Amino acid sequence: MRTIIKNGVTFHRPTWEVGPVNLKIRDGVIEQVSRNEIKSDPGDQVFDLQGRLLVPGFVDSHTHLAQSFGRGIYDNLHLTEWLEKRSWDRPLNEKEVYAAGLLGAIEALQTGTTTVAEMTTVGDLSEVLIQAIADSGLRAVVCTPMVDYQEGSKRPPHRNANQALAEAERIFKNWHGTMDGRITMRISPVGLPACTEELMRGSRALADQLGVGLHTHCSEGETETANALERFGQTEVEVIARCGVVGPDTQLVHCIWLTEGDRKLIAETGSHVVTCPSTNTKITDGMPPMPPLYKLGVNIAIGCDGAASSGTYDMLQEARMVSLLGKISSNEADMFPAEEVFQMMTENGARAIGLQGVVGLIEPGYRADLTVIDYPQAHLIDEKRLMSNLVFNATGKDVDSVFVDGKPLIWRGEFTHLDVEAITAHALELMRKADLKGGGR
Repeated sequence: MRTIIKNGVTFHRPTWEVGPVNLKIRDGVIEQVSRNEIKSDPGDQVFDLQGRLLVPGFVDSHTHLAQSFGRGIYDNLHLTEWLEKRSWDRPLNEKEVYAAGLLGAIEALQTGTTTVAEMTTVGDLSEVLIQAIADSGLRAVVCTPMVDYQEGSKRPPHRNANQALAEAERIFKNWHGTMDGRITMRISPVGLPACTEELMRGSRALADQLGVGLHTHCSEGETETANALERFGQTEVEVIARCGVVGPDTQLVHCIWLTEGDRKLIAETGSHVVTCPSTNTKITDGMPPMPPLYKLGVNIAIGCDGAASSGTYDMLQEARMVSLLGKISSNEADMFPAEEVFQMMTENGARAIGLQGVVGLIEPGYRADLTVIDYPQAHLIDEKRLMSNLVFNATGKDVDSVFVDGKPLIWRGEFTHLDVEAITAHALELMRKADLKGGGR
């Protein structure tokens, strides 16, 4: 099947000049990109953007979508308190996990995200969450996080390293490559404070066996990082490097409490860093030290994390925050200009999660995962300053349409495949019945 998208404008590389764009898409893949009109044939599906801005679909490189039910429950808590309160609260049941995951996926799509790197964090109901993501139409690189060590006063893990690895492999075999390749998997030890070296080494071995990458939290909290140093006698980065959990197929999430040696090790191994600024500031993880990593050539991507900590799945809000925090932490006004953070939320994200060459650019051979921004508007105007306007002025509310694999999941603000009103009403009913704020130790 052929699809024609016409009469849009986009940022043309390498100058970022705004100019006309027309696409020919066949079987979900971009076949032709042209400044000139592309003739359509009878039977083609044609979408007229009428001058709107077409960009690559945003790549959210670290999410916990089921935490949409946790938004507002864990406010005003420091990371250590946040982790402990969540660990002792009542877990969501099967219906709640599905509804929460679908609600998070809807918010992601509404705000222009077409791909997520999802760490499920819903215990034994990971496959329920994966099904919700699959049903939403999102592209997702999913991992089921593994723990085998009690962190602080959190509940002790109910699996040892071998059992955790076996369960991850089972879910991998059920889901990797499903939904016509839209759902793929990675291997995820949740993070060194909750893992043994045995599990870390086993994670690398399993990832190599399955031919996929790794996804883990790293050096997120000051207390947790200090505890790991006391436990192992080395920094978190040094320990996971010793275990093989670094490299060009690894995404390290947060990376707040790094030493200079840690930063150099991340750069030397070609590991990718995912920064989640709303979470890092809201639950006081610490100032994300991205400028020093950037100067070392580390590939930096952006994640919205979970709504229970960040409050949002809006990548445009996160991108703006990455730039502003980079400027103030380095005291360099030219740190992280709009073009750089735009790349972080598109092609850098794709590279970090193993989808380089698949998504993140509007070029022939790439999947047609696309976001359309309503343009022009009062706060989004003039092609010569449009990139700055997009990153510093826009939010997800400016998203007009979203395509995944060339299929319009949202067109002119309306979902084409989901009854969002009914889904939202059902989720609200479940949340009210659950009284989720009543939990705690």
